Amino acid sequence: MRRIALLTFCVMLLMTAVVSAAERVPLRVAQLPLQIQSYYQPSQLVLDGLERQVDRSLHVPLNDTLKAVEFIPERQCLEALAETAEELGGKPRFKDIVKPLAEKLQADLVVVPVLNGYEQYTYMSWNWRRGQLLHSYASVQIVGYDRKKDEVFKKEGSRRYDDDYMLSGEVTRLVTEAMDDALRAAAIHDRVWSWKTNIK
Repeated sequence: MRRIALLTFCVMLLMTAVVSAAERVPLRVAQLPLQIQSYYQPSQLVLDGLERQVDRSLHVPLNDTLKAVEFIPERQCLEALAETAEELGGKPRFKDIVKPLAEKLQADLVVVPVLNGYEQYTYMSWNWRRGQLLHSYASVQIVGYDRKKDEVFKKEGSRRYDDDYMLSGEVTRLVTEAMDDALRAAAIHDRVWSWKTNIK
């Protein structure tokens, strides 16, 4: 009997969500692919991992049902990015592009992840007892525009390692930590959820 009651409750909850989703204006998100400005480029495996981190920060469970977020197609975002950059002239900074880009795409939230530092090499210590040392550095930026707050934001995350060679000091590890820091500082997840919970 409890199972039937629970199942009935779940069905009613889902139906309520579907009805309210039909009345809700979805958050239009322009999520640009990772922009690489570092001298060294990571492997495709690392790039895919960084893209997944951004995807997770924007993820809304049951979005196909709730229709809380509408993602603008990537191709449309890239075409608008190229047009906006050309209109602004020269090579404008992403911080100068995101607001006019949002206007062009009629986006509520623009998110541009940027990899601007990625390096790793080994070198010998002057102290013969230490031997080989590892240097690695990763830096990431999240640049965007939040229409609800009329806010252009740019948040950074970075990690550096200079010590004995350890797996935890490799740049592939550091860059994921830097991306987490930048996404948290930019409050991407919170921006999506505040729209979802406050919209009428």
